[in-house]
Amino acid sequence: MTYAWAMYFCYYLALGAFLPYINLYYERIGLSGVQIGTLAALPLLVGSVTSLFWGAISDAFHLHGRILSLALLLAPLAVLMLSQASNYYSLVPYVFAYAFMSSPIIPLLDSTALEVARTQRSTYGGLRAWGSIGWSISTLSVGALIQEFNLRIFFYCYAILMGLTFLLSLFQPARITVMRSPLGQGLRRLMRPEILIFLLSIFLLSVTMSAVNSFFSIYIYGLGAGEGKIGLAWALAAVGEVPVMIFSGKIMRRIGAGGLLKVAFFTFALRWLLFSFIDSPTWVLIVQPLHGLAFAAFLVGGVTYMNAQTPEGLSTTAQAIFNAATFGIGSIIGALLGGYLYDTVGMVNLFRILTLVAVAGLAIFWLGSRAPSEVAVEITLGES
Repeated sequence: MTYAWAMYFCYYLALGAFLPYINLYYERIGLSGVQIGTLAALPLLVGSVTSLFWGAISDAFHLHGRILSLALLLAPLAVLMLSQASNYYSLVPYVFAYAFMSSPIIPLLDSTALEVARTQRSTYGGLRAWGSIGWSISTLSVGALIQEFNLRIFFYCYAILMGLTFLLSLFQPARITVMRSPLGQGLRRLMRPEILIFLLSIFLLSVTMSAVNSFFSIYIYGLGAGEGKIGLAWALAAVGEVPVMIFSGKIMRRIGAGGLLKVAFFTFALRWLLFSFIDSPTWVLIVQPLHGLAFAAFLVGGVTYMNAQTPEGLSTTAQAIFNAATFGIGSIIGALLGGYLYDTVGMVNLFRILTLVAVAGLAIFWLGSRAPSEVAVEITLGES
């Protein structure tokens, strides 16, 4: 269990040093909203395809540990090369390389955490909370470093922290669960109508998250926030995730994974609507903790729902499908839509349109999903 939470903590330390600032870097070197959106969508497009490939290979040949270590080693090398590019066309190949190498990391970490939760009387949410803690520390610290020195320092922070995560991965224990049925048969079981409805609804919610995340740093900077306050805003969002994740097992015993997902849809819609009326960074910081409730409910509810439907030995593949629909295809559309709307209608109308999209996703999930009580929450059995 120590390994699982430590990997989440270290990896999200690295990710928090990179993701909140990369689009701000693109804007600083003169890229347009559409170009920023395209570069934000490219790793999602690549990842949505390659994560399924990596997941299937990991499950079929039991190579989870080796693939994870390789990805943790090569992804920061691609980012360091990206830091030397200075225009749109020179950035593209390095963004592609980063996307290809980083795509298996989160599905592998999630499937490991799910196995640990099932075998060691823990919970997925309790383990994943360490990722949110790492993200909070990193975004706050790196934001302060950027303000003290310069924006480019985030590249080197990311590389150093990924190196630490790679070293930790060398000590990972062997996975226990093995595939019990052919890959094709397992995939057909994962593509039942209720799963497809679930994937459609969270796809719409992910569109809204990606559109906001792609331009959030630029949005708050435009309201007058410095890099330190930008880092604080991202940190506040992640801090709010921690209590929800820690107590997610108890929450799901009361309202089920489906109920937790409905909370996520509603809270995201409310957050986008409130952002559309804000005109100062201070109010952004006040609203920002809503992200913790919304994202933690979305992630824990979604991962739990998907895991409950997964044949034994296919957990990495199942989480790759979940990531492809959410942090892949949904995020691609969101980044591109966000770039287009940012250029054409501005941030206020962007937030109001995304509010309607989130409400549509809630309606689809509410009407088409199973009752929450029917969704097994077997990974929370160890919740005390």
